[in-house]
Amino acid sequence: MATERLTALDASFLYLERPAMHMHVAGLSVLDPTTRPDGRLRFEDVVSVFASRLHLAPRLRQKVKMVPFGLALPVWVDDPAFDLDFHIRRAALPHPGGRVELAEQVQRILSRPLDRSKPLWELYVIEGLEDGHVATLMKVHHAMIDGLSGMHLTAALFDLSPEPREEPPPPAWEPEPEPSSRDLLREATGSLFSHPVQALMNGVDTVRRSPALAALDVGTVLSGFRSIVDMGARPTSPLDVQIGPNRRFAIADAPLQRFKEIKDVLGGTVNDVVLTVVGGALHRLLRDRREPTRGRTLRVMVPVSVQGGRDASLGNRVAPAFIDLPVGAMGPKRRLAVVREGTSYLKDSMMAMSADAIIGLGAYAPGGLLAAAARLASRGPWFNLVVSNIPGPPQPMYMAGAKLVAQYPSLPLGENSALSIACTSIGGTMAFGLTGDYDGMPDLPRLAFALEESLSEVSKAAGL
Repeated sequence: MATERLTALDASFLYLERPAMHMHVAGLSVLDPTTRPDGRLRFEDVVSVFASRLHLAPRLRQKVKMVPFGLALPVWVDDPAFDLDFHIRRAALPHPGGRVELAEQVQRILSRPLDRSKPLWELYVIEGLEDGHVATLMKVHHAMIDGLSGMHLTAALFDLSPEPREEPPPPAWEPEPEPSSRDLLREATGSLFSHPVQALMNGVDTVRRSPALAALDVGTVLSGFRSIVDMGARPTSPLDVQIGPNRRFAIADAPLQRFKEIKDVLGGTVNDVVLTVVGGALHRLLRDRREPTRGRTLRVMVPVSVQGGRDASLGNRVAPAFIDLPVGAMGPKRRLAVVREGTSYLKDSMMAMSADAIIGLGAYAPGGLLAAAARLASRGPWFNLVVSNIPGPPQPMYMAGAKLVAQYPSLPLGENSALSIACTSIGGTMAFGLTGDYDGMPDLPRLAFALEESLSEVSKAAGL
């Protein structure tokens, strides 16, 4: 019996989940049907696209099966009862179908956990948006996907022109037999007790040959880990709350070209500009809350991709890195300069690569031990919020002939952190998705507006 195990990182996202801490990610895609010959996008059109391309992402028909007693990491198995109708659902907005109504619909969906007995994803087709637009909300467990693999999924489901690409008929799907719990237990105990030395050697060899780790030695890994420890506990902030199960969601967007022009004039990278804009927006939020801001920083966890190339399979290859983001009163140029210092140190310290190496060691720990370690780590005061910039393809994209206007991502919250901000650039639009704890972030729509104000301020500083 051959089974595919979850990686240590993928499994940790399963272990972290609790009733108040959902571990799914999501992408809200707003589509303009006027590029279709009939000017309409129907629910059946979206279902047809998924049905014809499901074989391009086999993981979408697989579910997670746990190993008894947590003796090994969980495995992916085909779901013999897979039903596409269960996973694709239909919803509609009340009039007028604007951003407020859309955000309220999305946050209700984000507040519900995924069904662990089935493949870990759902797609909602949301009708009734203003201007005749239609939205889709793809909700996927973080154990299955990260930002980069999410882009691979987008590439499989979207086209580069209004005319859908011709796909050969999908092959008939024959699910592999599901292994029994006894089979999984036998395999796990066999690996643990029969060949422990060989398993360890194989694991060490896998790590050694990993492109992302090939240049690292033990000293470098320890140095990068020390840079995390030396940062100390996160600064105190009003974002540090015990989260509940309910979420808020808000969106903002701007042309990607504005971010590129700013970095061309003021220096740095697009990601530096994103962090600067977020810092300015958080300053406005804290000021509106009458919180002190002078000399204040917030600790941001920045997920960093650590892959040197990959196939189109789903999964995670990200590692955490941290930066102290200035949120005090200061000019945009000064804020950008401080951000650049922080991101430069982040790269030089090899923080993310070291974290990836340490996370990788979890592959050789029993599942139960990794679960305990993941939950313990999640309770630590490591960061105040998450900010993630997920690059996307620059060209326009289409689903069933309808043009993608923007795609707004959503990330999970930390157990003691009320806010995550993610953005992605597809087709020339930088789209921000803000996810907050319902009670801890009652002013989340204000923060979305503050992002746009902050970007205008940075643009003005650049003479744009």
